[in-house]
Amino acid sequence: MPDEQRQRILVLCDESGMGLGGVPVFNEQISMALAARGHDVTLLTVKQVQGGHEGVTLRTVQPAPENIEGRHWLEQQVTTQHPTAFGLPDPREQSFDLIIGHSRFSGPAAVAIRDTWYTEARVTHFLHTSPERLPGFKYPNNPARAAEKAARDSSIEQVIMNRADVVVGVGPLLTEEARKLASTNPQVPTSHELVPGTAIEPLVQRAQQQNGPLQLLALGRADDALKGFEDAAQAVKLLNDRGVAVHLTIRGVPDAKVPDLQQRFSQLGGGNVTVLSFSTERDAIRNDIRRADAVIMPSKHEGFGLVATEALGHGVPVLVNEDSGAARFLQDANRIAPELGIPCVVPEPADPSLRVAKWATAVHQMKEQLPERIAQASQLREILKSYSWEHAATSLVQASVTAPAPATGASAAQQAHATVQGPEGTVLLSGSPPGIPPTQRGTATTVTLTVNQTIQVTQQMTQSTQASQPTGPHPQPPIAKAAALTSRGRRGTATTAQGTGSNHQGSASQARPQIPQPPKPQGPSH
Repeated sequence: MPDEQRQRILVLCDESGMGLGGVPVFNEQISMALAARGHDVTLLTVKQVQGGHEGVTLRTVQPAPENIEGRHWLEQQVTTQHPTAFGLPDPREQSFDLIIGHSRFSGPAAVAIRDTWYTEARVTHFLHTSPERLPGFKYPNNPARAAEKAARDSSIEQVIMNRADVVVGVGPLLTEEARKLASTNPQVPTSHELVPGTAIEPLVQRAQQQNGPLQLLALGRADDALKGFEDAAQAVKLLNDRGVAVHLTIRGVPDAKVPDLQQRFSQLGGGNVTVLSFSTERDAIRNDIRRADAVIMPSKHEGFGLVATEALGHGVPVLVNEDSGAARFLQDANRIAPELGIPCVVPEPADPSLRVAKWATAVHQMKEQLPERIAQASQLREILKSYSWEHAATSLVQASVTAPAPATGASAAQQAHATVQGPEGTVLLSGSPPGIPPTQRGTATTVTLTVNQTIQVTQQMTQSTQASQPTGPHPQPPIAKAAALTSRGRRGTATTAQGTGSNHQGSASQARPQIPQPPKPQGPSH
């Protein structure tokens, strides 16, 4: 582990692994990458992990009652049960250096377990979706519901960010969102732009292109309107009606819904769409990608879009929606040559009724330029070798360990530290204040941070033992604990939580002031 010190890392996620959604897949990959870098990684979940997660120590809380969401139960458990009940170390004997939470799904639990038990640890908080924008896409015909959910979810993220030491955006788009949300808090932590890793697979070898249909592949939930598959199917029909042979395969349908969705997409696509059931088999997905001429991601909005980089890891051409983190990454001239990245991005029309036509045009161009696009995808695959999951893990640890204390005061948003992930996991200082979109900030300064630049401790923790183990028969609403915490259990202050025997090298953050609790969620939050 050159230039890295072994860190004790606790990752919290309500569930983790292939086939459970974007956040669980991301969590598995980054956890394994951290372990592969030599760090001591423990993962605490609600649902039992099924396979994978090589090198990661797995722990679970008590099973959640049927009427309680996993993320709420996780927060309740880590604040009312002693960590040893889950197989975690006794805080009086050993702490963690870093605790990682994922958005509102496990972020509240991450800050809660740090403030209650492992008070010397730093908290790194991931933002995986845009809480302000996503509801508008999910509920386009119900503005009131969209506005209520946006306000609620944004408040949850802001409360967590006010308690975190570092906020991490998954890709450029979400980093912009994270900086914007964090900038409204009394204390603004360091922000870091992380690039999700790409697994580099054997390069797809193709014979000379024949006159058959262009084979497109889309991966994701076909019953989720946000994914834009209906627009893609209609674009396929439009092209075939014009004599341009194109076929679309959609992988991502629950078994019970396959017949109905096959019928619907066959109608939308003029019989040129095949719907396949969801698969948790990695080899099945790899084979789908390798058989495709191109992989498309027609989502109306996507925080990042791991599908795009996964396909490029095989050297398979992609088309992605403009309103996505993957598009921002591919259009970043500091990372990727414009002639390689820009052709992958489908512009988002101001008039949604023109979306089908835009995608039809992009797919037609892909078919006409396929040999050139394949060559470009091969070059993109070479570039992405510098953005593996292990590179992402390296940048994550370095950015977290070297982060200074959160900025405070009237100009906190302008003074807050901001970094971005460069090639090979380097950490570069961002050249502009939070809130500036990555496409406008200019080239990041070429200052590489190392773990040896850890911040000096400004205060020493006053250790004391906890009088009694907390109890609570009923789970509290989301972030109730996180929002209510003031200086309790926080390093640099007198604490009622159990002290640790760790001499952590990170900066000692000041006690974080209480901020208002967000509205109580009503019903499912998905």
